[in-house]
Order: sequence, then structure tokens, then C-alpha cells
Amino acid sequence: MKILTAILLLTLVSVTAVSQKQFKYTGTWVLDRSKSEGLTGTLGNADLMLIVTQDEKTLTADQRIKIRGREQPSNPLTWNMDGTESEAEVVRPLAGTMKLQARFLEKGRVLELKSIIDGYDKGKEVSVITKEYWELTSGGKALKILRTRETPGKSQQFTLFFVKQS
Repeated sequence: MKILTAILLLTLVSVTAVSQKQFKYTGTWVLDRSKSEGLTGTLGNADLMLIVTQDEKTLTADQRIKIRGREQPSNPLTWNMDGTESEAEVVRPLAGTMKLQARFLEKGRVLELKSIIDGYDKGKEVSVITKEYWELTSGGKALKILRTRETPGKSQQFTLFFVKQS
């Protein structure tokens, strides 16, 4: 009886682990402007590429932007996949230390990436909070990102649709 119980328990743990499978986002992703929504300002006419590396412990995203054919400085950000907070020194949207946190939603189907930075803008202390919801579509060949950015007195939301290049 003990052996049967142990086998059933191991089977249940294995099934639960498989159902909680985390999707892999590794690859080079290029923005498909025709399927993206709400792009304004700098992103309105920019070429955007996202280079993602992921392992069991971390996910690193390097957003590369070209404006009028000129590549802008990029700053790769690394999130811990276990949900613990990580940090990155950044210059945009504010200069300072950005706090990063990741978690999976909807049984691992959607990845939430959150970043918070506190700093000064025009002499006032401000916080910028960005949340992104990543979802693989088209059998892993496309990546849809819903991005919300909260700044004092302003909230922006847009959808970025990327196609996997490699």
C-alpha cells in the first residue's frame, strides 16, 4: 500500500510539474508594426528588436532600438525566474537603480515582467512602474507583449507584436 501511495504521489507531482511548464522566450524577435498597437513618440517610427536569453534561473531581455537608422544605446535587463527581485543600473526612463521582478501567470502561459525605478525628474521625486505581459503565439513563432507604463500623471498602454527571427 505504501508503494502504491508513493507511486501515485510521484505521478501527481510529475503531472503538476508538466502542467506548470514555463514557456521559453529565447530568441531574436523583430517588431511587426502592422500588428502592434498604440506606438507613439520614440517607438512610433523606430525599428525595434528584442534579444532574449532564458535559462531555468533567469531571463535577460535586450531591447534594441533604431531611430532614423541609428542604433540607440541599449541596456539588457535580467529577471530572476523564481520571482525574487533583481536590480539593474539604467539611464532610461530615469537614471538610477531599477528593481525587476518576474512571475508566471495562467499556469505558466503568460509571463509578467515588472520594473520599478524611483528617481528625480525636473527636481521632483517620481516613480516609473512598467508591467509587461508576454505571451507566445503561433506555436512559439510570435511574441505578444502588452506593456503598461505608469508615470506621475500619465499612463500608457500599448501592444508590441514580435516575430521570431532565430
